[in-house]
Amino acid sequence: MSEHRQVWETLARLLQRVEKSIQDMPSAAGDTSGLEQEIRKMGKTQMKANLLAEEQATRFTQALTAAQTAQEQTTRLLEAQADESATVAQKKLLEAILPALDGLEHAIASGRRYLKTRDLAASKPDLAPQQAILASPADRAMLAGWLDGLSLVRERLLAVLESGGVTPIPTLGCRFDPYMHVAVGTAAQVPAGMEAAPNQIIVEERRGYQTSEGVLRFAEVVVYRPK
Repeated sequence: MSEHRQVWETLARLLQRVEKSIQDMPSAAGDTSGLEQEIRKMGKTQMKANLLAEEQATRFTQALTAAQTAQEQTTRLLEAQADESATVAQKKLLEAILPALDGLEHAIASGRRYLKTRDLAASKPDLAPQQAILASPADRAMLAGWLDGLSLVRERLLAVLESGGVTPIPTLGCRFDPYMHVAVGTAAQVPAGMEAAPNQIIVEERRGYQTSEGVLRFAEVVVYRPK
């Protein structure tokens, strides 16, 4: 029960007591009639004031509820915008890692090719002194250790990408998909030791990456298209 309604009920009880006192008085009824009318008038006025106050309180409560709802909606909108900004910043950071990862992969591939060439040269007899130095076990161990170090850095960068939801796009042996791959060339012959059907990828020129939301970078590939 509101405070205004309590006041009104108190005045109503007071009015009843006054009316009872007036009825108990045998005389001077004409003298108290004005007082009775005044009390009734005051009661009606107070009742109207109570109703008006309750209506204003209801309106204020509704306005307060609407303001709180608007504030909650604004807070959710700001949080969504902050999350979107963080997602964009994270995407840019992950994209910045890709060129460094490309450089590492090229260096590793080049070093492994050189290591194979060196091993082939070391197997030949009658090497010149300078060739013997380049093909020495110590030289090979140093090169192999350097490649292992680059491979370790590459794995760490891949782990960072994976933690951000970025994974490599499958290429070799897969069917060409224009939504994930970019064909930088075609070939009528398949590399030695490899089997492929028409429109399958046989060479990966540059690795592509994807997230759950879509492609972060398209994979550049060579597609098998026989004559």
